[in-house]
Amino acid sequence: MTETPTSGGEPPMSDYFSQTKSSSSTNRDNGVPAGFPKAIVSPSVWSGKDLVDEMRRYALTLEESHIKEIEQACKRFRELGLTMERVSQETFPLATLGEELKTLAAQLTNGVGFFVLRGLEPERYSNEENVVIYLGISSYIGETRGRQDEQGNMLLHLTDLGSALAGDHERQAPYSSVGQPFHTDTGDIVGLYSLGEAAVGGESNLVSTAVVYDELIKTRPDIIRLLASSSWVFDSFGLSPAYKTRPLLYPINKEKVLLAFARRPLVGHAWSPRSPGIPTLSASHVEALYTLQNIAEKHALSMKLKRGELLFWNNLALMHSRNGFTDAPDSRRHLLRLWLRNDATVKGWTIPEELQGAWKDAYDHQGRAQLWPVETIKDREYIINQQRASGHD
Repeated sequence: MTETPTSGGEPPMSDYFSQTKSSSSTNRDNGVPAGFPKAIVSPSVWSGKDLVDEMRRYALTLEESHIKEIEQACKRFRELGLTMERVSQETFPLATLGEELKTLAAQLTNGVGFFVLRGLEPERYSNEENVVIYLGISSYIGETRGRQDEQGNMLLHLTDLGSALAGDHERQAPYSSVGQPFHTDTGDIVGLYSLGEAAVGGESNLVSTAVVYDELIKTRPDIIRLLASSSWVFDSFGLSPAYKTRPLLYPINKEKVLLAFARRPLVGHAWSPRSPGIPTLSASHVEALYTLQNIAEKHALSMKLKRGELLFWNNLALMHSRNGFTDAPDSRRHLLRLWLRNDATVKGWTIPEELQGAWKDAYDHQGRAQLWPVETIKDREYIINQQRASGHD
């Protein structure tokens, strides 16, 4: 099968459908790549339709006693006069809730890979108090927090900043209202704290990487081999080197797999056009991305975080996406994002060599500033900057 890259950032859909027809022939390579499992057997293998009626099993609604414990811990921490990076289980003690949070955290590596916390009322607290509370709760989920950009921001505000600050084709994804296809971030665990929900849309969607993998093994093992190849070209958007190549799919400990990718560096977007002069993806590569997206959508679990809800998931085991949304004056989507890791994710998931640099950049803070913006950053150059770490896609 001949693969001819096209001149644009993403091959035309006509090429994609033509390639789909061609690759449906008997010429597919049905072998599983060396080191990859023939199937994944784990609680992390699930389809959203099977969980939608069981969400209570994966959620904790805070009781009044929990709320009081959280507020007392917040008050105590602020009285200590410490900086945000000092929020920990020791400086934010939750004698009762803390043990329940640790039990929920075990679901991230031993269970379905996510959980929801409900019952906070962020409007009762100041911006700083909301951040301290979020950090305090999350310290029982992941002991280490990750840098989310090159400036050292440890906390990211995901909200549409509107076209007055930068045009719709300029604002990067965290600061716009456009939908985002399935992807992964840089980090072991992702946390979201909802300070507000959109008037329409804005759902967060999770899918088991394992269930997508198992379906591909059965129906399109040729795509598994392509995803596991080093033929994927990642645009650096002006950095040096201009691009890097690596696989999207990795075997982990012979029994799990890790998908690590976002579409923006692979095919570009209107607000991040693919850099000229770098190799383009073939029609087969684009077909693989569309197939991943289609299978992920079929098995996804969709949830719209209400104000005061927190969602945590294992980024090493799940992919995520978001639906496009429309805000209203009294109903605006605003999520606070953290990247976390804990002992269980470190022991259970060996980060592939090609990804270790990005993980080290996120989690190695020695001698580096940590910034904790309690309000949304509204600097134009910041929100249109294309040279982002993974997770800004």
